[in-house]
Amino acid sequence: MPLLFPYRPRPGQESILREVAEVGQRGGTLLVNAPTGSGKTVATLAPLLEHAVRADHKVLYLVRTHSQEVQVLHETRAIALRLDQPILAVGLQGRARRCFLLENVAEVKGATAEEHGKLCADRKRATERMLQGEAPLAPPPELPEGGEIDLTDLDGCPYYARVLQSDLDGLIERFRTKLPLPHEFEAYSREENLCPYELSKKLVPHARLITAPYAFFFHPHIRRTLLRWMGVGPERVDLVVDEAHNLPNHLRELTTVALPLESVRRARAEVAERGDFQLPDGPSASRFFDIVVAAVEELIESLVREEDAILPPSIFEDALLTALGGTSHRLDTWLGALATWGENLRDERRRERHLPRSWVHTVALTLLSWPQLDSPSYVKVATRSPRPALEAFALDASAPAQPILECHSSVHLSGTLSPLTEYRDSLGLGEKARLLDVPSFFPPENRKFLYDPSVTTRFEEIRNDPRAVTRLADRLVEVLETLPVKTAVFFPSFDLLQKVLEAGLQSQLPGNVFIEYSRVPMGDLWRSIEGWKKDPEGTVLLGVAGGRLSEGIDYPDEELEAVVVVGIPYPRPTAKREALRAYLNATTGKGWEYTMEAPAQRAILQACGRMIRSENDRGIAIVLDRRAPTFAKVLPGLAPVGDLAATTYAFYGRRARWSRSATPAPGAVRPPAEAEDDPQNP
Repeated sequence: MPLLFPYRPRPGQESILREVAEVGQRGGTLLVNAPTGSGKTVATLAPLLEHAVRADHKVLYLVRTHSQEVQVLHETRAIALRLDQPILAVGLQGRARRCFLLENVAEVKGATAEEHGKLCADRKRATERMLQGEAPLAPPPELPEGGEIDLTDLDGCPYYARVLQSDLDGLIERFRTKLPLPHEFEAYSREENLCPYELSKKLVPHARLITAPYAFFFHPHIRRTLLRWMGVGPERVDLVVDEAHNLPNHLRELTTVALPLESVRRARAEVAERGDFQLPDGPSASRFFDIVVAAVEELIESLVREEDAILPPSIFEDALLTALGGTSHRLDTWLGALATWGENLRDERRRERHLPRSWVHTVALTLLSWPQLDSPSYVKVATRSPRPALEAFALDASAPAQPILECHSSVHLSGTLSPLTEYRDSLGLGEKARLLDVPSFFPPENRKFLYDPSVTTRFEEIRNDPRAVTRLADRLVEVLETLPVKTAVFFPSFDLLQKVLEAGLQSQLPGNVFIEYSRVPMGDLWRSIEGWKKDPEGTVLLGVAGGRLSEGIDYPDEELEAVVVVGIPYPRPTAKREALRAYLNATTGKGWEYTMEAPAQRAILQACGRMIRSENDRGIAIVLDRRAPTFAKVLPGLAPVGDLAATTYAFYGRRARWSRSATPAPGAVRPPAEAEDDPQNP
């Protein structure tokens, strides 16, 4: 066992410790599937940090959420107590999340990382000039009434000045001793008027462990910058990817190129606002964008019936050339002229101290790249939802994943990474990647998996039987009435959730019932769910499998003791997913398994895993769908529901059931007539 491991090992941790230590020493790739609560984080950090100190490597730990970053740094504190010399650990976040100067500038909200970076660079240069002239820099004055600052009022940055004037060695020593969590680091920075983003950059070269969001490593430009900050090449980096089951889709989204209809319309408006101009031997800029808008609208209207549709080869390019009356060479010339005009506008806006943005520039570059984005790595689609757009959807997640193989070692962690071969093949990690599947060590008698063979959410049956949703709602009420504990119900989609509510479920739910809606901001959702968890009147939580409430939020002890999964959460059968299935079938021979079964399995396991977070938690999970036995291999002891009342009595004992006379608590689901005023109701 590694000398730095700070706890008594749990069952299953020994194998993680052993495998991580070996991959750290010899290099290579390790994929770890281990249940939530098994201590994956600390069992990975301890041997990797031990190796990194000995080999003078750096550990780069990639996270998806703020809570994961907190967990990593919390465990690092425990490990550091066993070191002879203290180490520095730094948590990185995007500039926009850590900019005190611009956090109240309305114009900056929604800025891209590049745009924000240019604003920051200008103010840093102004700050350096002021400091050379010894001009005083003070924090901005109190916010004006309304709470927003005009960007043109800001020149240098006093927070950056304080970083330049600070005792870096003293700060390094302070943070080595304290190893602050993210909120502690930001609180100290605000108290001392230090820019947390620039300060973290100064600390990174001295850090043994760096945590960062995925984009810091997988965006090519940001990765080069990060490695420069770290002062090492990838051969001296030991990489960890947490919640790794999300990575393939993240990489596809990262490399997908989209042309939203709204962006083209904004480019047209930008030309009108700044003054129209003629393209070389061609139409006016406004006429050009009118044609692009019409072509995109026509393709969406004619091809898309539901969510998206595959574009026939070259149909968009041909439509543009026909309407414009030009050749592909002339089209490239016009796009080059538009890109130059847009770049000049960005520079002008930058000189005026405004956000350096140009929609003309963005659209022109997208159109210039469009012809190169073809099969087999891309499929071109027209989409109606979630926004009208044309997309070159990236099918190949392995190309942007290649930097993983440049690192000395990489460890990929998740409680739902199985099937491990799907993850390995999707990212092109090679046959030499080691696969470790750690079985659950939780007492099997603490959890029970049941399924109901009397119902299904199979699309054809829901569509063709007008009473199918009503029967599903009635059956769900029967099931919930037998569960005397806080229960989460996860549906395969928001659409089905709403239909079941309207079919009679909503009027029969007592107490404080929490409903997940897709458009609620994450901060508001987090605060609301914490209130429900602590409310003794909280009875039922209604959400979506694969949604925000079924992944990444813990419900320990009696905060959640039962889960009902309504149907099998197969991904929506869109044109993009069908194209991905065909691509993976051609490259791996497992298109259906990898694009449909694997995501559904992960969604079920994530949902059921909400109620079992430690060896002391207990709960029953029920799948309301006759197709559940397809996933019996990952749901130990799965059995038909049978006499559910007798089962729940034997499992939970004499626990109080819902009271239909209970007064709804604040935030509870109310009858439809009152629901219009519910802030959670869209």
